[in-house]
Amino acid sequence: MPSPWTPLDEALRSFRAGNASATVLMRTDAGGSEEVPVALFFRSPDDMGAAEREALRLARGRVLDVGAGPGAHAVPLLGRGLDVTAVEILPEARAVLRSRGVEDVRTGVGALRPGELFDTILVLMNGLGLSGSLGGLEPFLEGLAAVLVEEGQILADSTDPRSWEDPGDGRYPGEVHMQLGFGGRWGEPFPFLFVDADTLRSIASRTGLEVSVASEEEDGRYLARLTRRAPGAPR
Repeated sequence: MPSPWTPLDEALRSFRAGNASATVLMRTDAGGSEEVPVALFFRSPDDMGAAEREALRLARGRVLDVGAGPGAHAVPLLGRGLDVTAVEILPEARAVLRSRGVEDVRTGVGALRPGELFDTILVLMNGLGLSGSLGGLEPFLEGLAAVLVEEGQILADSTDPRSWEDPGDGRYPGEVHMQLGFGGRWGEPFPFLFVDADTLRSIASRTGLEVSVASEEEDGRYLARLTRRAPGAPR
C-alpha cells in the first residue's frame, strides 16, 4: 500500500504535467469525504479564506513554513521580502517550491540545524492535524516552541469539531483517520486531528504557550496565534 501522502505527491506530479483538473480524494472514518482540486494548493492569497489571509498578514521576521506544500504561503511571503524556510516531506512539492524561488527547503523539522530559531512558524491548512491526536498535540507544540525565538509566534489553524457526530468509542470528535486517494489508488490511513480553540488553549498552556484566536470563519475554521506565556502569568 502506498504511504499516506503518496497520492497527493502523484496528484501534484500529474498537475505539473498538464492535468489541470487533477483532484485528490480525501475521506475519513467519520464518514466524511471530499474532492480537493490540486489547483487549490497553488491558490493566491486573494483566493484564501480569512484565517489564511490573516496568517500571512501577521507573519514577520524569519519564517518557518511547516507542511509548505507547493508554496501557497511561502511564495507570497518571499514576495514581501521575508526570509522563509519551507518544511515539506513530499518530493514533488519540494521540487515545485524550488522552481517557484523558495531556496531553503527542508525535508522535516528534524533537518533544522542546531540553534536555528524563527520569529514566525506557520502551520496552516488545518496544520495542527499533523499532530495526529490530542495526545500528540502537546509534544507537537513543544517541538515547534523549541525553534521559536523568545518573542516569536506560531500561527496555526484548525476547525472546531465539537458539533460533529460523536464517534461513540471514547475518541474526541476531532480525532479521525484520514485517507488520500488519486488515480484509483489509496494511501495508507493516517491519524489526523481537528481541535477546538478551548482544547488547544488548555493543552498549549502545558507547554508554556498562550493562545489567542486571530480569525474565525463561519464553518468553524479559525486561526490561532500562540506565543510564550509571560513569566509569572497563571496557567
